[in-house]
Amino acid sequence: MDNIHSKVLQMENQRLFSNLSSLVQLKKKGRKVGRLRFKGKNWFKTFTYNQSGFKLTHLKAKKGILYLSKIGDIPIKLHRQVEGTIKNITIKKSLGKWYASIITDAVIKRTCGTGEIGIDVGIENYIYDSNGNAYENPKHFDKYHQELKTAQQSLSKKIIGSNSRKKARLKAAKIHEKIGNARKDFIHKLSTKLIKENKFIAIEKLNIKNLIGISYTAKNIADASWRKLACYLHYKAENAGCAVIDVDPAYTTRNCSFCEHRNNKLELSQRKFVCKKCNTELPRDYNSALNILVSGKELATMEKAIPAEQSIQQIVSMKSEAPSIRVG
Repeated sequence: MDNIHSKVLQMENQRLFSNLSSLVQLKKKGRKVGRLRFKGKNWFKTFTYNQSGFKLTHLKAKKGILYLSKIGDIPIKLHRQVEGTIKNITIKKSLGKWYASIITDAVIKRTCGTGEIGIDVGIENYIYDSNGNAYENPKHFDKYHQELKTAQQSLSKKIIGSNSRKKARLKAAKIHEKIGNARKDFIHKLSTKLIKENKFIAIEKLNIKNLIGISYTAKNIADASWRKLACYLHYKAENAGCAVIDVDPAYTTRNCSFCEHRNNKLELSQRKFVCKKCNTELPRDYNSALNILVSGKELATMEKAIPAEQSIQQIVSMKSEAPSIRVG
């Protein structure tokens, strides 16, 4: 243990005891849980330096030197300048590469725009907003499908436990990582753009699990990661002072955004919405986005009104239940 920094050991002990505490709480709630499983050295992919035992020195451009106690100086590439005081550093190994995740006390404030939009998600267009803007679906999995297929076929032919199988597994894993990184990069850039341009965003909340179970386009639905887009929008909006509302998508495709007449159910192949009452013709996703914006505003108004009504009721009940005070 002399060659491991004390803070690293403390963090591992804290992680172990927090896991044990979580199991105890689950048992108290009646959940069936098993024992903690022993994990060998190959299971551990991360370790953390908390409070001390590290030092980061900036060099030129995006290069730097990271000093870790008991390890030494490590040349690193900085994706961006580190702001604030470093509180802890987590070292992670992934597919043969090492990464340092740095947490500081800096508060980086985002800014939002002035627009208001509703967002309809889809497969043909990744999103279609209520301003009439369509964003093409990049379909990251399809781009690397053939490359991944070849790598997985090669992996299946290797003998279990052999070095060639380890190499083939690593090659397939790197392609999966490449797909995941491309997907995250696209969603990060799109969500940041939407937050910078708008102060109010309404987005449909789909039951992804059910859709994957019943749809013949399950692969494309999983690849789209619509829920990840919503999660990114929510946490970025909270920092920027922007509002993001999740809207139930029921009937948003069938209702006319102009006269509110409800049409018969549309097949997925029907990409144009035609109102049977007012004869309005719109792209299917555009009409849905307009309805989502209206529903989102109604939900936002209700959320503001409910706390106010509750506070009034609380004041009335407090007055009626106020105890009498005896003087003298």
